[in-house]
Amino acid sequence: MTKRRLGKNGPEVFPVGLGGMPLSITGRPSEEESVRTIHAALDAGMDLIDTADVYCLDDADMGHNERLIAKALRQWKGKRPLVATKGGLRRPSGAWTRDARPERMQAACEASLKALGVDEIDLYQLHAPDEKVRFEDTLGALAGLKKAGKVRHVGLSNVSSDQIRTAVGIVPVATVQNRFNPFFRQAETDGVLKTCEELGLGFLA
Repeated sequence: MTKRRLGKNGPEVFPVGLGGMPLSITGRPSEEESVRTIHAALDAGMDLIDTADVYCLDDADMGHNERLIAKALRQWKGKRPLVATKGGLRRPSGAWTRDARPERMQAACEASLKALGVDEIDLYQLHAPDEKVRFEDTLGALAGLKKAGKVRHVGLSNVSSDQIRTAVGIVPVATVQNRFNPFFRQAETDGVLKTCEELGLGFLA
């Protein structure tokens, strides 16, 4: 199957990737079964794994999915896949809350680097804009992480068309990841897909 490029200058990947979230939230499988699942996806040709620091049970469990993926990849003998992760949310007592303050984004990125066992994150995505934080300030933190060599590519998640246009003026954006599936097709009607196509951004459904 033909691979697809993530943005104008991003890497080419298999059209179907592995989302790691179900392996780390409530009802998650055993670690052994999770590692086998990741290896099976890689055996099938997937070369993009999507994770996030908040794919876990609560704040005390932060980074669970990232650590799980890192373990699976240490045991993997093939070519290393692209690993995308996200920052900007928290899990107090199992809730999902937003925290995209610049200092929090920097700390979250450092924690993800450690959890994944890498010096540079392939694709680091803002998990969601924080209404309590100036969007431009959050983007400035992402630009700083990229400039510092902590992040190779920057992505956005759960954003509007206007926010995408604001973002590309502050930091090079490779991808947008919004909810999109056969039953939820808002990105077709709210301008997000059209904006990504116009700007040459990859879209992770």
